[in-house]
Amino acid sequence: MINKTIFAAVVAASTLAGAGYAPAQAEDFVIGAVSARTGFMAAYDAPFMQGVTMYIEQANKNGGLNGKYPITLVERDDASDPQKTAIAIAELLKSQKMNMFVSSAISPSAIAAGTMVKKENLLIMHTIASQPTIPARAGGGSYLVMMSDAHMGAVYGKFATTGLKAKTAYIVTSDFDPYTEYLPLYFKDSFEKNGGKVVGQSTFTYDQQEFTKVVADIKKLPQQPDVIMAMPFDNDFPIFINQLRAAGITSTYLGPDVLDQPSVKGLGKVVDGVHYVTMAAPSTSESAANFVKAYETKFGNADSFYPAMVGYSAMRMVAAAAEKAGTIEPAALRDAFGQLENVDTEIGKATFKGVGKAPNLPVHIMKIENGEGKYITSIKLDPSEIPKAK
Repeated sequence: MINKTIFAAVVAASTLAGAGYAPAQAEDFVIGAVSARTGFMAAYDAPFMQGVTMYIEQANKNGGLNGKYPITLVERDDASDPQKTAIAIAELLKSQKMNMFVSSAISPSAIAAGTMVKKENLLIMHTIASQPTIPARAGGGSYLVMMSDAHMGAVYGKFATTGLKAKTAYIVTSDFDPYTEYLPLYFKDSFEKNGGKVVGQSTFTYDQQEFTKVVADIKKLPQQPDVIMAMPFDNDFPIFINQLRAAGITSTYLGPDVLDQPSVKGLGKVVDGVHYVTMAAPSTSESAANFVKAYETKFGNADSFYPAMVGYSAMRMVAAAAEKAGTIEPAALRDAFGQLENVDTEIGKATFKGVGKAPNLPVHIMKIENGEGKYITSIKLDPSEIPKAK
C-alpha cells in the first residue's frame, strides 16, 4: 500500500513494551517492532500490528509459533517520526535478543530499520509498505509482505486491457510520494505491453484542492480515454472525481487501494463505477471473512481490517518460514522466508521463491456500487509480468 503520508492520526495508542506478554525466555520467539502507534502513519501501522497481536494471542494459546515457541512482542512507538525510529531501534538492539523485526511503512523509517538490523541477520517486515525499492535499499533480510506498487500497477494494466477491454488510458502522477509518482508509470508499462496506449499524462500536488488543468487537458483529447489511472489519496480524490464527472468525463476511474474508505464510498453516485485494488476482500475466502469478523469483535474498528489482515497473514508467512527452516535462529529464518511458496494466508497464497523481496499473490479488483465495494475479479500475475522497480 504505502509509504503514503496521508491521513490525520487515528486514536492514539500507548507505546507498548512486551504487548502484554511476559519477558522473553530462552526458547521464546521474540519480535521487535518499531512502528507508528501515534502520528499520521498510525492509521496503517497500528492496524497492521493489531493483526500481528491477534496472531500472537492465538498462537500462544496453542504453545506459540508452530506450537513450539512462545511469542513475545517487544514494541515501541516511533510517533511517525523517522528520527525517533532510529533511536528506538538502537535501544531495542542494545536491550533485546530478537528473532525478527517489524518496522513502519514510512520509507525513511523502513530503510533505516533494515540497515540497522541487518547486522543481526534479522528478518524484517515493513508493515504495509509497498515501495518496491525498499528491500534493496535496506538490504539484509528486508521484505515487503504485501503487493508492491509495481505489482499493483501491473495488475491494473492487465485488468484494463483484458477485463475492461480498454484501448486508451490517461495517467495522472504526483511527485509527492513514490506511490503517487510511480504506480501510474508501472500501470503504463503493463498497459502498453498488453496492447493499450497511454494518450496523455498530467501531474498534481498533494492537497491541491482543484484539478481544473488536468480536467481541461483530458477534455482537449479527440476522444475520452477508456480509463483514467490516477492516485490522489482520499483528501484530493473527492475533488478530482467530482470535477471529472461535472465536466462530463465518464472514463472508468482506476484508483489507489486507499479508496476502500467510508469517506469515499459515501460520496454517492459520483463514485459509482470507481475501481480500486486490495488484497483483503472478505468475500474471496472463508478465512478472510472470518478474520474480519474476529477483528471487528476484538477491536471494533472494521474499517481498518485491510492492514490488520496483512499483519495477521504476514505472521502466517513467518510461521511457514520457521517450519521450513526447522529453527527460529534469525539467519535461518531470514533465508527460509525468501524461499516460501504458496503459503496459505487470509490474503491468498503467497510466494517469494523466484519472485524477489515482495510476495506474489492474488490482487482483487473492486468496484464501488451504491456505497459498497463490489468484488469483480482476482488477478495473480506471473512474476515476469511485474515491472522492474523504478
